[in-house]
Amino acid sequence: MELRVSEISHGGERKFIGLVRDITERKRIERMKSDFVSIVSHELRTPLTSISGALGLMTGGALGEIPEPLRQMLDIAQQNSIRLALLIDDLLDMDKLIAGKMQLQLRTQPLTPLLQESLCANQGYFDQHGVRCELGELETAQVSVDEHRLQQVLANFLSNAAKFSPAGEVVTLSSERMGNHIRVSVTDRGPGIPQTFRARIFQKFSQADSSDTRQKGGTGLGLAISKELIEHMHGRIGFDTERTQGTCFWFELPIHKPS
Repeated sequence: MELRVSEISHGGERKFIGLVRDITERKRIERMKSDFVSIVSHELRTPLTSISGALGLMTGGALGEIPEPLRQMLDIAQQNSIRLALLIDDLLDMDKLIAGKMQLQLRTQPLTPLLQESLCANQGYFDQHGVRCELGELETAQVSVDEHRLQQVLANFLSNAAKFSPAGEVVTLSSERMGNHIRVSVTDRGPGIPQTFRARIFQKFSQADSSDTRQKGGTGLGLAISKELIEHMHGRIGFDTERTQGTCFWFELPIHKPS
């Protein structure tokens, strides 16, 4: 059951209106959808692993010398198998988050080394798009995070910044104190986010509608997953953007204070 209460004023008196709704059917459909996504994702993973492995062996020369036209086709197939694997991972992660089954291993540790590691790990995105990434001001702080999942959020931020930045531009990764929290920001100099898309940017499967951004690819799940992960680490997430000036995606985490 779902209960909603609204307050109104009538004849100078405060009154309340209550609405009770049976949401059994809606919940049943949501469970069916979640189960379907989970089953399909798991069933796709096994054959995809075999396909990726076979392609890797072929491109690695296990079957001997490969003609260049065939190598190019195999490279395309392997790249798309990797994209499909990432999509499956995103679907499974979102399914776990919605079901409350994802267990995060929170550990108190310094934030700066994690940011430096993320920049190195994602350098390939920037090389691919002809964009530079640099560290801005970094504030020292201890945070309680799941290192693997925090790197996942940073990878989402950095890969998006690389994709949407013009070639030759610079993306900046920085951190600063905000009271009892520390804010991590990834700032690009891309086209900015359309006004019509901003309200739903953290929703599942959300992607900007313009033809230019559709060409950038992606699953539309990365930012939705990032929001859930940061909130599971007791933080919050957001962005600032201006058309033609670029976008800054950020998240804030509580600063750990020794007891």
